[in-house]
Amino acid sequence: MKRSLVAIAVALASGTIYADEKLDTLIVESKTNTEIQTTAAPRVTSVEGARTITADDIQARQASTLAEALAGDASVIVDEVNGARGSSITIRGQSGNNVSVRVEGAPNNRSQIMHKPSNDRDTIWLNMDMYQSVTVIPGAAGTTYGNGSTGGIVLLETKDPENIIRDGRDWGANLRYRHETNGQSDGISADVARRFSDKFSANATISARDTDNYENGNGITEADTGAEDLSYLIKGVATPNEATRIEASFMENNKKFDETSTSGSGEITYPNKKLKDQTLATEYAYNPASNDLVDFKARISRAKSDLKSDQGTGDWRNTGGVTTTYAEIENTSVFFPTSNTTHSVRYGADYTFDDIRLAYTDEQGNPNEAERTSIGAYASDTIEIGDNLQLSGSLRYDTFEAKMRDDDFESEDSFNSKVSALWKPFENTAARGLGLTALVGTGYRSPAIYEVYGKGFLQDVFRGNDANGDGIYETGNASGCMIGHGSWCTIPNTDLTGETSLNTELGVVFERANVFTASDHLTSKVNYIHNDLKDQLYNSDLGTWYNEVDDINHPVKQYINNDEAAVYGWELSASYNSDVLFANFSMQDMAGYSVEDDGSKSQNNNLVPRSVSTTLGTYFDDQKGRVGIDMQHRKGRRYESQGRGGASRTEYKGYTVYGLFTSYAFTENFNVQARIGNITDKAYSKGSYSTNLSNGETTEPSLNTGRNIKLGLNYRF
Repeated sequence: MKRSLVAIAVALASGTIYADEKLDTLIVESKTNTEIQTTAAPRVTSVEGARTITADDIQARQASTLAEALAGDASVIVDEVNGARGSSITIRGQSGNNVSVRVEGAPNNRSQIMHKPSNDRDTIWLNMDMYQSVTVIPGAAGTTYGNGSTGGIVLLETKDPENIIRDGRDWGANLRYRHETNGQSDGISADVARRFSDKFSANATISARDTDNYENGNGITEADTGAEDLSYLIKGVATPNEATRIEASFMENNKKFDETSTSGSGEITYPNKKLKDQTLATEYAYNPASNDLVDFKARISRAKSDLKSDQGTGDWRNTGGVTTTYAEIENTSVFFPTSNTTHSVRYGADYTFDDIRLAYTDEQGNPNEAERTSIGAYASDTIEIGDNLQLSGSLRYDTFEAKMRDDDFESEDSFNSKVSALWKPFENTAARGLGLTALVGTGYRSPAIYEVYGKGFLQDVFRGNDANGDGIYETGNASGCMIGHGSWCTIPNTDLTGETSLNTELGVVFERANVFTASDHLTSKVNYIHNDLKDQLYNSDLGTWYNEVDDINHPVKQYINNDEAAVYGWELSASYNSDVLFANFSMQDMAGYSVEDDGSKSQNNNLVPRSVSTTLGTYFDDQKGRVGIDMQHRKGRRYESQGRGGASRTEYKGYTVYGLFTSYAFTENFNVQARIGNITDKAYSKGSYSTNLSNGETTEPSLNTGRNIKLGLNYRF
């Protein structure tokens, strides 16, 4: 499976970003006068909970996956799917369609192609070498981004020429090499950029990585965890005058991997799979220095994702994909600025169209197709009064509709709003740096295609009958279960409504420099969150149907709206940095419930009850080097449930994993990094152990990576 990386290295002959030796933390910091809202920045500031990491942070963490890049933020749970395959994201207990991931503006809507949670559906395939920044916006703070904001927003922006070209030069180049010993891999990536004139510059990034199957903590190789990756980015930036910026970019990610698949009848196949993700984006920005009322941006993005499989036969076919076209216009106007007050109004509109190729085929073997259209508009107002008070409010309108063949899903309209505040009343006292935060907002997410239509067309659904209502279907049709695409019989529900949320947050923040020494900095935040969910979409177990022809017992399911649910808990974070020490701490403790038809509350067992992330280290040799230890902890949970198919027990086992890291900058241009992950070689899993209580059979998940040594060499020309 190894690809020749030597040829790629010779062809690139370029260098790498000089990594900042200070590990920046994903901590909410107070608002400063240099953080005035502009359309070049995300619509949400750090005051409302937005956390941004840059390419330097990604480099310092030796991160090749999103899970590694965000490992320092316990409030964002990113689980790697089958090793090097990709990542699934959970923010404040919500995932999938409740978290909107956007690359260069375009939403990643791959989750529309499947009828149930699966590795393929909820996986986000990202190569972190391509991105200059990753911004996470939790909960209703992301309301102005529209559909999918009940859990949170993840924004990714690709690298620009100015991120690569060094001061005083008209060109720049960076080279990175990474080696891992477990899931043995070699990866190489390079950035190049050139300023051709004072009005035009361009950059390119290429990255290749080849990863074998890894060994778990028991020394056993986990099958189907390797992959081959090849990604590239090309971008051009034109600045015809000081007020205007125009950019265009094209990015492609390619991934190849093997997979073992078991059909509902028990047949085992070994398909090969190919994934191709493409993003084409253009952006126009106009911001004249002489006019505070105009800070305009227009962007058009097109994201296309397709997965192909040969089913182990060598005959490749499309097994699902989506093409998303996204367009937005925005403007920010600053009214009546004074030395003590700024008043920024930001407003815009956007359009999203999804052309969806489902994982399920028609009679001719072609993917069934569907489409979704979302149109939205928003306005937000931010007022800053001195350094002590910031107030912000926003309102958003969305309309949504979907279509599958000749069946139209009735359009839905949604209005959502948000207000937030940061108050720092103690700036002239010994308690300076202490502040209070508050946020109240609503969010919305529309039903997914597979939730409305099930697996296929309305005329090809499961047509079973449960005559006495005991959950045992006496009749049925195998075509409605769509054998070969899982064994579920999924009944469509065109009466679904979208989920809405009411998010309330209260927090205390503290930020101060020169706490213990003349050059240290301390930030911290404690935040309580309560998120009420209305019409929550979930998959209801209606019963079972026995297919005598294929000798399969099919679960019968349907997506429905649950009237009420809630997620609530605490987020804590703290960061300290000085000339000698650095330390980061992040914790999330969450719980939740759903309200049943009889008014009783049942515990939400899908939530990770507690996750903790810590880092502690020291600098040496005038901060040329650093060494430290980090820890990731997740609390376990265990529960029993009663479904139509019988009683079962599910257990997620808790774990604590430690890592050691070090780096040293031999010159301004060359540094070396090393990391030992899971230093105790712990055998652990993020998945669940499921036991059928009627027969005692237990299904066990795969275990995560055992001890793994990473080595990174970075050179900047």
